[in-house]
Amino acid sequence: MQSVGNDVSRIKPVALALLGIFSLSALAADEQTLAPMVVSEKMVPEATSVILSDAIVKRAARNLREVLQDEPGVTVGGGPAIAQKVYVRGVEDTMLSTTLDGAPQTGRAFHHQSRLMIDPDLVKQVELDRGSSAASAGPGALAGSLRMTTKDGRDLLRPDQKLGGIVRGGVSSNNGERFGASVYGLAGDDFDFLLSGNQNNTDDYKDGNGKTQVNSGSTQKSGLAKFNWRMAPGHSLAVGYQAVQDEGVRFLRPNMWGLGANNGPAMPQKSERDTLTATYRYDGSGSAPAVELNVFSDKMTVERTTPTTQTRFNKPAGYTWGEQIDAQGANLLLTSKLGGATFRYGLNHHRFESHAINSRPVDKTSTGNEKSGVSGLFVEGDMPLADRFIIGAGARYDWYSYTDNHNQNLSSNGLSPSGSLTWLATDALSFRAAASRTMRGAGLKEAFFIDSTTWKNDPNLKEEKASNYELGFNYGSGPWSLKGSIFRLNIEDFITTGTGTYITNVGDMVSKGYELGGGWRSGAFRVGASVAHAKPKLNGYDLSETNDGLGVSTGRSWSFNAGYDIAAWNLDLGWTSRLVEEHKYTDLTKVEKSKDGYAVHDIYANWLPLGKDRMRVTFSVRNLFDKFYYDQGTYAYLSNTGSTVYYGYAEPGRDVRLDLSWKF
Repeated sequence: MQSVGNDVSRIKPVALALLGIFSLSALAADEQTLAPMVVSEKMVPEATSVILSDAIVKRAARNLREVLQDEPGVTVGGGPAIAQKVYVRGVEDTMLSTTLDGAPQTGRAFHHQSRLMIDPDLVKQVELDRGSSAASAGPGALAGSLRMTTKDGRDLLRPDQKLGGIVRGGVSSNNGERFGASVYGLAGDDFDFLLSGNQNNTDDYKDGNGKTQVNSGSTQKSGLAKFNWRMAPGHSLAVGYQAVQDEGVRFLRPNMWGLGANNGPAMPQKSERDTLTATYRYDGSGSAPAVELNVFSDKMTVERTTPTTQTRFNKPAGYTWGEQIDAQGANLLLTSKLGGATFRYGLNHHRFESHAINSRPVDKTSTGNEKSGVSGLFVEGDMPLADRFIIGAGARYDWYSYTDNHNQNLSSNGLSPSGSLTWLATDALSFRAAASRTMRGAGLKEAFFIDSTTWKNDPNLKEEKASNYELGFNYGSGPWSLKGSIFRLNIEDFITTGTGTYITNVGDMVSKGYELGGGWRSGAFRVGASVAHAKPKLNGYDLSETNDGLGVSTGRSWSFNAGYDIAAWNLDLGWTSRLVEEHKYTDLTKVEKSKDGYAVHDIYANWLPLGKDRMRVTFSVRNLFDKFYYDQGTYAYLSNTGSTVYYGYAEPGRDVRLDLSWKF
């Protein structure tokens, strides 16, 4: 594999100079013209980064990697969608509080596949908190939070429209096609609805060397039903149901193909996630607080049928087996204003259960199921202090309970405080300091372990605790802006498989790093750039791909983009690049290893031929120069001194895409 480490080193001086002059500005969208993509131009994180549906639609994103690709400090490795894992500042998404319409996407079925299943076409916005999260983000946000919200019917209607729809389709040169439709509308003035369905078919894709990545293809189906009722002034009720399914023939470990016989034969596998939510909102009036009450039910299942006997897992030939994780609960958020201060307070009550599908336990003492729960209270607030300061403070107290598959009962409780101070130095420049301390009690182990392994919990298992510290600045004046931050995250008593057959607390992880970037816009032309680097270590050694559930270390990453908006033609042109430097590291094996650097470029053209969004044509080329590479976040991408072994999937080579949609 060709390294671009030398190429990256050559561009460092130029990149640093660009970072000093690039800035961003807010873009005002004109309904008559095509607004440029805010997210790809933004390039630098706020305390909360927000990715809106307009940006997702314009880039015609087809998976989670493409939704998050422009976020500094975020890595998504894995190749095919079912194998993709999200890493924020080097820490895996299992350390984040992740929700969909308020429903926690908690639990992990199998560490060799993604636990997050979304259809970008159904997403209204994605909110990402790096490091410290607000107390209201929910329990267990050790390294941040990721909140996804689905679309509403009213969002898609044009002014004065009562009923509408969208038909869409797309093809790609690297063995893929997709199609779908949506119907939405109003019933009276107070009720709106959305019904949407999509299917994405991909065959085994080819990497940059033209080699087919075996068993990387799949069929993905998704659906969304959403109903909103404005029952009275200031009062509303939203009910939503989302279903996502991924099905294909793949190896036992879906994110690996290079183990040969040790990975078992290829077998049909199906992963599904069903999420049902209901949310009541009251806007508040006078001294009465605003209210948001959310109840949810979530189910994730994984099933596979083995064509041959799996002796290690006690499964005979032709046997269908798998895992299921269920979640139910409620969240209450109240918001009050007192003078210039805003206070948010409430509670969370979540219950989880996992069990084996068609259980045949390796360990006969296993009950085949587990239960856990967490209940918590929280309060937080933001208050102006003098003329130039804003102080934020919050805390939550959580109670955790857990009964594992060997009838061990574990419980813990504790306080999670947080605070921040923002100094408005000038009208253009501000500085922010933030700190938090978060605890998360022991909970459901990986569902695959319940039936198919002999792993048991250490009876003295302790809760995990995280400390987050961050300093940042934000400058913006006219067309210029520049933002940056430095951070330190420490997760104590990380829970995972240890020596022997016990799941235990294996030590402390520390991640230190920085993010810096900016941009500039003049008329129709825009440019942006960022650089980010995190150095996560477990017990003093760099994280590697095999630190399941914790994170991965990667090289310094650079992002660049440029775009041009031709308003007269309703055409927006864009180019983005991501460069990752070669990464040398020493993991727990105490062997120095390395990961090759790479540079990947994408281009797109987004055209509204009828002037508005009634018809949309998106032409894009991903991996423009057909680069062969492994994402440094890909599991089992191993490079030892003197030998190189790649167990995971290489990334897709050049992919030319055409996407069309008609809105009526």
